[in-house]
Amino acid sequence: MDERTEIVKNIPREVWVAAVGVINKLIFPITATTVGVGKLLEQKFSTLNEVQKIIAEQTLKEATKKVKSYSQSEYINVVVKPQVLYIVLDNADSQSDETIRELWTNLTARELSDGSVHPEIARLFGKLTATDLMILSELYSEHPSLAKIIFKALASAYTLGITRDPKSFHHVYLKKLGLIEEISGKWFCTTTGKELMRCISELN
Repeated sequence: MDERTEIVKNIPREVWVAAVGVINKLIFPITATTVGVGKLLEQKFSTLNEVQKIIAEQTLKEATKKVKSYSQSEYINVVVKPQVLYIVLDNADSQSDETIRELWTNLTARELSDGSVHPEIARLFGKLTATDLMILSELYSEHPSLAKIIFKALASAYTLGITRDPKSFHHVYLKKLGLIEEISGKWFCTTTGKELMRCISELN
């Protein structure tokens, strides 16, 4: 039995919902002031397969819960960018991992609460592996608590070994994406890297 089948097997039947229903129920109340966003998301959601819909619904549900607990009013006039939510839905497969879904949830909540997530940041996040995130979070000194959460959830002897190797492919890849830079033999987060980490952090 593959991982997707196992996911479906373990999720209660009541979470299987129609594409239109889930968007209207979870997202539309928050995005009501952004003309057309709800309808656009309905269409995008309908293109997902059954397993992706379940995972995407979980992400959207957790994100809206975070937004509502964070503020009851500040998001009323937020202009939500549908491109960002498209990217979240396009990456539903990667959200089968609970920890990674939590980070996608944070990014989604950030966009719904203040509309501050640039689509390119969401796209970059979708290109990262767990090991990439560990390295980036280790270099991100402005939010050590987030780094600890990622390390606790994703760390293993193998991946920790990679993060300690400054010449690993992951470091080169993160540099290519513009998320880290090397200065005098040491790696640092770029402005883009810091912005990505901000977007996947908890609302505060």
